[in-house]
Parts: sequence; C-alpha cells; structure tokens
Amino acid sequence: MNHIKTWGGCFVLALSAIISGCTEEQTISRRMQFQPAQNAAITAMTFNIRVDTILDIGNGWSKRKQLAIDTIAANAADVVGLQEALDKQVRSIRQALPQYSVYSAGRSDGRQKGESCAILYRKDRFALDDSGTFWFSKNPSKPGSKSWGAMCPRICSWVHLRNIATGKRFYVYNVHLDNLSQSSRKNSTEILARHIAARRTLDPFFVMGDFNMELDNPAMRYLQKIGCDTPYPRMTDAWNSLYPSRKTPGTRHGFSGSTSGPRIDHIPVSEGIRTLAVKTDTTNKNGKYPSDHFPVIAKFLLPEAAKLTAKNTKTKSTPKL
Repeated sequence: MNHIKTWGGCFVLALSAIISGCTEEQTISRRMQFQPAQNAAITAMTFNIRVDTILDIGNGWSKRKQLAIDTIAANAADVVGLQEALDKQVRSIRQALPQYSVYSAGRSDGRQKGESCAILYRKDRFALDDSGTFWFSKNPSKPGSKSWGAMCPRICSWVHLRNIATGKRFYVYNVHLDNLSQSSRKNSTEILARHIAARRTLDPFFVMGDFNMELDNPAMRYLQKIGCDTPYPRMTDAWNSLYPSRKTPGTRHGFSGSTSGPRIDHIPVSEGIRTLAVKTDTTNKNGKYPSDHFPVIAKFLLPEAAKLTAKNTKTKSTPKL
C-alpha cells in the first residue's frame, strides 16, 4: 500500500522522550458548548493526534498541542477516540478539557507506557460501567504483544457507557491498526469482530479509529460483510451510510492539509444505529494543523438498548487514569 505511513513509529519514542524531557507546557482550558444532556443524539469524534516525536520537525506536539485541544473543544463531541496518544498528551488534554472523563491504557504495558487509544467521554452525560483493552496479536490479553509482521503492538481500548439520564447503554471501541502489515490488519479485524460479538450485553456499539486502510480493503470489507458472510455483527461506515456515492475526502495528510490522500480514519457502527451527520474537520491555523490526520466526526441515534445476555462474568479491566 503506497498511502500508509512508513516513517515515525515505536523505535523513536524512547529517544523522543529523552530529548523532549518531562516538562509540560501550560495549556489553556477550553469551555465547550455541549448539546443538552437530554438530547438523544450522540456525537463521536475519532482523532489520531500524532505521537510526540522528534521526527516532526516544525510540527512537534509542543507546537500544535493547543490547536489539537481547540479542535476537540470546537467539535464538543460526546465521545472522543484518540490514537497515538502518549500518556503526557492525554494528560495535557485532560487538564485543558476537564469536562471529559478518560479511559486509557498504554499499548506497551497496559498502563501508561507507549501509545494509547484513549477514550474521552462527557462526564455530565455518561457513566462508565466497564472498560478494557486487548492486543491485536496471537495473545490478545498480553500487554505489549504483537504478531503477523506488525512493527509495534497494536491495541483496541473499549468502554461500556451508561446514559445517566436514560439508563441506556452502549459500547465504544477505539482502534489503531498496523500501518505496514496487511496480514496484521486482516487478523486484527477478525479479533475485533470476535471481541465485539462476545461483549457482555447486546447493547449497540460503534468503533472509532485509524484503521490504516480504506473501506475497499479486504479487511475492512470483512467488518462490513461485503462479499463475505461471518457469524459476527455487521458494521456500516458512518460516512458511507450517508454518502455512498460521494468521493470521500482523505484523512491522512502528513501535515500538508491535502484532502486527496487516503481515507483511513473511520467510524463503523452497529446495525440499527442511524447516522444523522458526518464530516471531516480540516481545521488549521495559518497553514499549521493539529495533527497529520484530519479528525472525523459523526452524529447518530442509537437503537433501543438490548437486554443483557446470559454472560454474567465481568470482564477484567485494565487500569483507568
């Protein structure tokens, strides 16, 4: 695939940490104009914020952190899925946007080490019933594990949220798949589908993330059950559900701002979810961008929550921030 990232990555993170040090620049807290908590619609945002790395000369995290925070605040999503988020990046966002609670687990140790797929959710609207992280490997419960030619460990973090006002529940899965290995992406989507099928309740779900592949990739077609039949829930991409024939703007732009690149950031949703709106946010400030990816934002309505299944054993959760 000629559109995937072949630079950056896990091998420079340790060096980045040494050079950048532990000092955090002050961030400005932002107020957000949330929709009323009683509003039935849910707005979700997936955003690869780009890991803090010395490779991004001129686009380091310290230079774009406030713009990334402002972009999140401006969209005021109910649920935000971050990818490539180091613990210090998550902490900066939490500090500036205290309206959110956060679940996060580092991919290297299941705690704070390494990139995370952090999930932010409105604490005035939702309560956390359960959460966890699994690895896209032959040993999904083993922190730091990787398989099938993946350069780095790849993970999915998930939460089971309850609407405080209505009691309705839903699942959110946040993923970051491998940028090099198609074998890893293929096996990862199969693991994702199995985990979703095995969730403790039949509540609706949606997935957010950087899939590092476009919708016509065989691994993405597997999730959508296009050209295949699986025993797992079918997922429909939020963008395609509204604009099936419209040319999709790219989301991976490498700080260039171009929308002609690949669309690799997606929000697949479970059957019964009605997508109301979807957009790609190309926010910039004087030609500077908050990340090398554009965030994708979707608004939708959930179906009536289903009853609990017979599975009563609570899933073991990883530590929460």
